[in-house]
Amino acid sequence: TNSHSVSSAAKWVNDIVSDKGLWGLVNNAGVANPIAQSEWLTKEDYLKILNVNLLGLIDVTLKMLPMIRRAQGRVVNVASIAGRLTFNGGGYCISKYGVETFSDSLR
Repeated sequence: TNSHSVSSAAKWVNDIVSDKGLWGLVNNAGVANPIAQSEWLTKEDYLKILNVNLLGLIDVTLKMLPMIRRAQGRVVNVASIAGRLTFNGGGYCISKYGVETFSDSLR
């Protein structure tokens, strides 16, 4: 996820919605690979998934949040049951649990 691109997109959206604000944001990006036993993976393997599934989602949300607040809008974060029930190794379940808890922190 490129934070500069996210900032550019947020500016573009803000120019369009101006004082009205943003009514809604749907975060639906996600990657799952690599999936393997945890001891077979590296920190970089985890970072690939966390950067898209969790940190990218947080970056987009934080950049759009002032516009969402202005409109009293809503944020929809698409997660997974894997955020509550771990079914494999790797960063996917960890990242989706993070999405769940980040969503809770926005309430």
